[in-house]
Amino acid sequence: MSTALLLALALDLTAAPPVEYDREGGTGTLTITQGSNGEKKFTLSTFGPNAHDCELSGSIKGTIGTLDDQGPGEPECRIAFAQKGSVVEVTPQSMEACAGVCGARATFHGRYYVAPRACKPAASKATKDAFLVQYKAKNYQQAYDTLNGWLGQCSHLMHWMEADQVRNDLAMTQFHLKQPAACLATLAKNYAAKMKTIKALEEELPPMDYEAYVKTAKATFFNQKLCSQ
Repeated sequence: MSTALLLALALDLTAAPPVEYDREGGTGTLTITQGSNGEKKFTLSTFGPNAHDCELSGSIKGTIGTLDDQGPGEPECRIAFAQKGSVVEVTPQSMEACAGVCGARATFHGRYYVAPRACKPAASKATKDAFLVQYKAKNYQQAYDTLNGWLGQCSHLMHWMEADQVRNDLAMTQFHLKQPAACLATLAKNYAAKMKTIKALEEELPPMDYEAYVKTAKATFFNQKLCSQ
């Protein structure tokens, strides 16, 4: 047997590298790996309000996944994986059977995307760092364009609290650009602006979410007053 043929056989038996998808709204990841026998394995790691989480793993046959740790006699949690291009739609086939696999406030269903390069952690950090340098140098239009362009690419993969923080930063660049109406329009998209008061936020959000968000909310209210003057 030739060396070339031996190399080809070795490559055929090598497992494909894992592919990671980010859930819409920045609340989890889906990782799919393919073994040398063609079997696909999945891992779902998500979180919901008040830090409730969900950790699942299993095998995929065709488009249907089943859990590795399904207990004997338990109703089988079957999960559909429908892929269209770089997006995977994950749907439980039986809500009742899958109801107990996550924390009370956590879910795993939804759309999962291959993140654009600009939205990967290292690239995102580089963009935020560049924005800060430009902002501190008072290059406000450049700073706005940098951060707003990144938000446009990545907002669908961001947690809503992070998106509100970014809009606070964008609003301040608009304030310095003497664009008060645009500043207020940007802030109006924030959850705090829609709830209007800290008290309303405290009553609406679970305790851990409130603690995580209250600083951003206060910044939103402060910025609204600044842009209303």
